[in-house]
Amino acid sequence: MRATYLIAALLLLGGCANQGAAPGANSARQAASGFHQLFIHDECIGENVVQPDTCLHLRHHEKSFTFGGKAGTVYDVTLRIRGLFEPTVIEGGVAPDPAHPYFQIGGHSRTTDYSQWHIDVSEPRQSYTLNHYPSTSHTIHKEDFEATIPVAAGATVLVQVIDSNDRQIDNGDTHHPDRQQIIEGVVDTPVAGQILRLDVTAVHPR
Repeated sequence: MRATYLIAALLLLGGCANQGAAPGANSARQAASGFHQLFIHDECIGENVVQPDTCLHLRHHEKSFTFGGKAGTVYDVTLRIRGLFEPTVIEGGVAPDPAHPYFQIGGHSRTTDYSQWHIDVSEPRQSYTLNHYPSTSHTIHKEDFEATIPVAAGATVLVQVIDSNDRQIDNGDTHHPDRQQIIEGVVDTPVAGQILRLDVTAVHPR
């Protein structure tokens, strides 16, 4: 009987410990909620008869939010990044993961007439490009990878795509083998234009 009470007490203490850990983990996740399931669709708004595998589009799309969390704390946020992108070229950036060289920290665009998909964080101030390639081409690249970035509580986060012209490579084109791609569980039928989806997989305060 004494052993039974001891086991019950230990289980109760263990349950309390787990309950105590959950709010901290949940609050960190909540701080990064602006990233979670963020979706941008750079839609086609017209045909481009000069280059039929491209379409006309708006030059700029963005979504912004204020990161939450405890004042004075920096969080390491791990994102699952999925997209259907045309390539651009970034000069002077750093690729922290050789397996995913299209993810670049810093640098500047060398090909402003190809869309640049990126995440801009105000603190610690940094820009992260998601679609860097060695050269540009009329190609739709499908990306699915994870990256960890630092974000301070109260920072402004801007997720955006910028282009200096009115045309983009079109995933909706039906005459090239790299088109008509999907992102399973996000868009299960091909969409025209280009897309980005972010999901939070982990958040850890420093």
